[in-house]
Order: sequence, then C-alpha cells, then structure tokens
Amino acid sequence: MKTVFVEALGARVSSIGFGCASLGGRVGARAGVEALERAYDAGITWYDVAPSYGDGMAESICGRFASSKRGSVHICTKVGMRPGATSGTMRFLKPIARASLALLPGLQPRLSAIKPKPFKVPLTAELIRTSVEDSLTRLRTDYVDVLALHRPTREEAVREDIIRAVERVVQDGKARAISIAGNNEIEAESLDESLPYRLMQVANNPLEPNLQRSNGSGRRTTFVTYGSFASVGPLVAKVSAAPCLLNHLRDAGYRGSPAEVVVAFVVDYALATNSTGVTLFSMLRKEHLAFNLLRLTQSPKVHLLNRVATELSGAPRRADRLVGASN
Repeated sequence: MKTVFVEALGARVSSIGFGCASLGGRVGARAGVEALERAYDAGITWYDVAPSYGDGMAESICGRFASSKRGSVHICTKVGMRPGATSGTMRFLKPIARASLALLPGLQPRLSAIKPKPFKVPLTAELIRTSVEDSLTRLRTDYVDVLALHRPTREEAVREDIIRAVERVVQDGKARAISIAGNNEIEAESLDESLPYRLMQVANNPLEPNLQRSNGSGRRTTFVTYGSFASVGPLVAKVSAAPCLLNHLRDAGYRGSPAEVVVAFVVDYALATNSTGVTLFSMLRKEHLAFNLLRLTQSPKVHLLNRVATELSGAPRRADRLVGASN
C-alpha cells in the first residue's frame, strides 16, 4: 500500500482512505464492519466519518471496527452536520430497501430522493464541545486524529470563538489536528497561516478540479479528496455521445466499455492529482476495493490526465499544473 506523510500528524498514512458515508445507510452494521476489516487487511489506515453519515449510524459502526486497532488506524470525524430525522417506519423498511437495492441498483436514485437529508447546523463553541464528546463515545475512543469543520461558512472558519474551541479540543488531547471539510469555496491559500487548519477536504474529479485552486499555496496543507465518482455519469454520457472523446481515453491506454473506461480514468485522475494526500473512496464491496488497489499500482502522467480531463469537460485549456504534478 502506498503511504503519504501527513505533517500535521507526524505520521505516514495510506494514500487511499475509506469513506464511511454509507455505513448504516446503504449497508448495515455487520456488512459495514466486514468492509472495514477487508480494507484494513489490504493496508488502508485512513477512515473518514461524520455524525451525519449513515443516518447517524456510521460512527458507531466505525467504532466497532476501530476500537481494537486504535493505534494502527487514523480516524477523521466532523462537526457541523446532523442526520435527517428518520421515522420508525423508515428504519423498519431500511433492510428491505438494502436488499432491493442489491438486486436492482437502478433504484438508487429513487431511494435517495425519499431519504431524509443531512442538514447543516450553525457552528458554536458549545456545539463543537458536545459533538466531539458524542463522537468519541460512538467511536469508542478518547481521541480522533482529525476533527473537521463540516461545510463551514467562511465566516465560521475564521470566527474567533470557533478557533478557540477547536484549539481547545486539540489542547485537551481529543483531536490531533483540525481540518475544513466540504466547502470547496474556501481555498487553502486564502486562509491566514495562523489559523489551525492543516488539512483540507475537497471534492476533486475531472469536472470539479478543485485542487487546481491551490497551486502555489505556501501553506503546509494535506489534501483529502472525495467525490471522484460524482463525475462518472456525466462523463459516460459525454463519451457515449461523442466518440472522439472516447477515442482520447483509448489513446491514453484505457480499454473496455465507455463506463469501464470512464471509471478507470476518474480513479486514476483522483489518485494522480492528489499524489501527496489522501483520496477517499467508498469500498463496501470486495471488487471495489480490489479495483481501487489495482489503479493505485498504475503510474499515469498527470499532464496527460489533465489534458484528457480538459477535453472531457469542454473547458478552455490551461497550464498543466496540479497538486502532485511532479509525478
């Protein structure tokens, strides 16, 4: 397993991280723990979770898995989002929905449409204190490696009482580092160096190349990226409608159906453009884990991936400079 050095933690971690957003939602506790164990056995040491994930169940599932491995895994949790209210009827129907989804994956959009959505709550010092305590209880640990403000506004990210509150969490030993997660509009280089954020979690894929914004940033920031597969549907539609775009990908060495070509490309793009950080994937199934590990062994050139991404996005060509572009 390739590892990267996270300066804020003074530790090397796996370059692929397990995104836990579906634990307790798309999969139940037992299947979730099994997926986490498979990833750990494959060398994955970074686990990303939040109180709002999995209808509020993800942290507890992650805690069942991580409690016996605390010294060898790195956990990031968050504060600022809460799970939507789930009725007793919906909780009862959830196992049926999971079974239906396993047989008919095409039901996913319809099920997602009726599922209660997580919602943002205003950040306060008291919310940070109580949320951290609750998360530690669910995770069965006395600290997390990273505490992230979850989709904060810029005003919240720089507000003095918020800064004092997260610094107190670190001083009390309940988190080792502080991050911002989910607000792609807050750019690392626009934040004052004195602020405590040493990790930034942003969406990054060929249609949302957010790491490009951080070119030349003087901050010592580790990037954690997510959202690779959000671009798959639109890109498959593009290459299916325009054979010349599919030919660009085939010329770059990708083979298979349009969907297979696009999936391999977006995973390569995510890994190569964040070669010094952690890239999150949901790896609930064995074949997904195996596929991600296989792509990690490839060595595509970033400038080539960026050129193809520009063609696919239809954006004007720009300099081939990305985080990790030295690879």
